[in-house]
Amino acid sequence: MNPGQVLCWLAFLAGLAAAAGWLVPGRGAARFAAVAFRAQWLALAGAAAFLWLVLARHDFHYVYVASYSSRAMPAHFVFAAFWGGQGGTFLLWALLTATLGLVLLRQRQPLAAAAMPFLNLPLVILGLACLLRGPFTTFAPGAAPADGHGLNPLLQDFWMTIHPPVLFLGYAALAVPFALALAAMVRRDWDGWVRPALPWVAFGAVTLAAGIVMGAVWSYAVLGWGGYWGWDPVENGSLVPWLANAALLHGLLLQRVGGHLRRTNLALAVTGYVLVVYASFLTRSGVLADFSVHSFADEGLSGFLLFFVAVVVLAGYGLLLSRLRAVAAAAERTADVSREMVMLLGLLVLVVLCILVTVGMSSPLIQRALGRTGSVHAGYYNAVSEPAAILLGLLMGLAPLSRWGRQAPLDLLRAAAAPLALSAALTAAVVAAGMRGAMPVAILFAAAFALTANAAGTVRGFRSGWRYGLAALGHAGVAVLLVGVVVSSGFSRSAGVVLRPGEEREMLGYRLVFEGMRPGPDGRDRARVGVTGPGGAFIATPSLYWSEYMRGTMKAPHIRRSLTGDFYLAPIELLPSEASPQEPVWLAVGESWQGGGARYRLLGLEPEAGEVMRIVARVEVEAGGRNEVLRPALEIDLGSRERRSVPDCLPDGGELSVVAADPMTGRVALQPPAAATGAGGLAVELSLKPFIGLVWLGAVLMLVSLLLATVRRAGESVPERGSEKR
Repeated sequence: MNPGQVLCWLAFLAGLAAAAGWLVPGRGAARFAAVAFRAQWLALAGAAAFLWLVLARHDFHYVYVASYSSRAMPAHFVFAAFWGGQGGTFLLWALLTATLGLVLLRQRQPLAAAAMPFLNLPLVILGLACLLRGPFTTFAPGAAPADGHGLNPLLQDFWMTIHPPVLFLGYAALAVPFALALAAMVRRDWDGWVRPALPWVAFGAVTLAAGIVMGAVWSYAVLGWGGYWGWDPVENGSLVPWLANAALLHGLLLQRVGGHLRRTNLALAVTGYVLVVYASFLTRSGVLADFSVHSFADEGLSGFLLFFVAVVVLAGYGLLLSRLRAVAAAAERTADVSREMVMLLGLLVLVVLCILVTVGMSSPLIQRALGRTGSVHAGYYNAVSEPAAILLGLLMGLAPLSRWGRQAPLDLLRAAAAPLALSAALTAAVVAAGMRGAMPVAILFAAAFALTANAAGTVRGFRSGWRYGLAALGHAGVAVLLVGVVVSSGFSRSAGVVLRPGEEREMLGYRLVFEGMRPGPDGRDRARVGVTGPGGAFIATPSLYWSEYMRGTMKAPHIRRSLTGDFYLAPIELLPSEASPQEPVWLAVGESWQGGGARYRLLGLEPEAGEVMRIVARVEVEAGGRNEVLRPALEIDLGSRERRSVPDCLPDGGELSVVAADPMTGRVALQPPAAATGAGGLAVELSLKPFIGLVWLGAVLMLVSLLLATVRRAGESVPERGSEKR
C-alpha cells in the first residue's frame, strides 16, 4: 500500500463530498460539507507530512525523492526538496489553500459560508493534480536507485527554502477574494463582501510581494548576472496577479468609502485569481520552456492546466457576466479633484500595466497562434513600465495631500508646492552628480515627490495612531524602491578583467589579486581574490565549481555590502594554465595514462557501423578528486575516408578527443587538453552598485505597511457579537 497515494485519494474524495454537500440546500448538508472540507485538509496535511518523512528517510523507492534529493544534501535542502518539482508544489498549493479555507470557515461572516464552495472548486482541481502528477509514484520492485539525483544546485540556497512556500501562500490567498466575490454575486450582495475581503486582499498583497522580493534577492545573490529582475515570464507570472490584487485593494477602499467601482472590484477579484492559474499554466505546462530559464519542462500537464484555467475563467467571468447588469451603480460620481479621484487614477494605471505585462508574458503563445516563433524582450517591458512608474509616483505623492470628497484644485497645488520644490532640488542634485536620460530623471523626480509627500504623511498619520499612517508608509516604501532602482542603475559601473595568479590588476578604483582556488566549507571550489580599495582590504571568494547535476560549471558571486552600495564580483570563467599541447596518447582497453593533473583510463570501445563509421571511446577521467566517464568519438566517412573528432567536455571545461584508431590492435589515440586541471587565470566581472540597498529598504517598508494593514483590516472585519442577527 502506498500511504501517500491513499491520502491523496482521500483528500480528493473528501473535496468532492464537500462540493456535493454545499450544492444541497439545508443546514445539515452544510455541516456535512464543512466536516468533509476539514477531512480534506487532514488528508492533505497527512500527505505533506508523509512526503517530508520519506524525504528525511531518503526512501528512494519514490521517484520524487530520488529526483529531488540525495544523501549528500544538507537537511534543510532535503526539507526544501518538498517543492523541488511539480508534484510537491501542487501538494503545497493545495494544502495552503485548504488551510486558508479553514480560517475562512471559522469566520462569522454571512458570506464566508457562501464563499466556501467557490474556494473548494480550485482545491478539488489541485487534489486531482496530486493524483495525476503527485509525488508518490514509486519505482518498480528492484529498480530503485541507491542514491538520488539531488536538488538543482541553483535552488540549494537559503532563500529557496522559504521563497516558494511564501509565494504559494500568496497564490492561495488570492483564492479567498475570488470566492467571496463569487458568493457576493450569487447573493446579489454588492457591498457586503468588501469588509470581509479587505484583510484577505491585504494578506495576498503582502505574501505575494514577499515572495517576489525573496525571488529577487535570490536572483541577485545566486545567479551572478548582477541584477534582481529580468522581466522573465516566470517572474512576470507572480507580478501580474499582484498588480491586479493591488488595484483591487485600492478599489475596495473606494467602494467602502463611497460605493464606487462595484463592477470593477468584482472583475478584479476574479481576474487576480485567473491570472494566478493562467501564470501557472504558462510556467508549468512547458509552453515557455524555450523562452524562460525558470520554466518547467513539459511533463504532460498542459491539458490539465488548461482545464484548470478554463474552469476558473468560466466560473468567475461566467457568473460576473450574468450579474453585471444587476450590480447597482454608485449614488454619485467621484469628485474631479479629491483623494478618490487620485486613487481611481492610480488603480487605472495598475490595471493598464497589468494588462500590458500580461500581453508581453503571453507573447510566445500569441506568436505561435500567428504561425511565428518568438517573444518580446526586456525593452518592451521597460517601455511600458517606465511611464507607469512616473504616473504612479506622481499619484502617490498627491494621495496624502488630497482630501476625501471635493477639494479645490488650488488647495491641492498649495499643499503640493513644498514637496514638488524639494523633489526638484533633489533631482537636480542627482543630475548634477551625473544622472543622465530623460526617462530615469523623470522617474526619479516622481519617486522623490512621492517620498517627500508620503514621509510627511506617515509622520502625521502615526501621530494620530499607528493605523492612520500605514498607507503613506507603504507608498513611501514604493517610492524608496523606485529611487533605489533608478539611482543604482544610473550610477552602476561594471568592468571585466582576466586575473592571472599573483598578478595585480586595477579596475574601478580597486586592486585585485587572484590567489588561486580553494575548497569552501560546503565542498565547492571558491576563487580567492585579494581586494584593496576604498573600503579597505578583504578577501573575495566567488564560487566556481563543477556540478554533476547540471553537467557544467556553476558560478556564484561575492557580494560585499556597505551603506553606500555593493561590491559585486562575479566569476565568468576559470582559464587553464598556459602549457604546450600534449602529444596524442595511444591506449588499449584497460590501459591508463596520467598527465596534466589528470588520470585517463580507457574502459571500452563502442563501434557503430553505417555509411559513417563511429568509434566511441569510454574513458574514465580522475581529476580534482572527481571521477567522470567521458565518451569522445571518432567518425570515419567510409566513402571519402574523411575523419572527424567529436570531443567530450571535461569537468573543468577542457575537451578530450579521439584523433586516431588502430583496428588491428584495438587501440585509440586520445588527445588530452593542454591542462585538464589547474587555474591559469580567472575571468571576472566587477560591478559597483551604489545605493542598491534602497531597493531592499523600500521593499521592506512596503511589506511592513502591508502586513500591518492586514492586521488592521482583519480586526475591522470581525463582526461584533450578535451582529449577524441584527
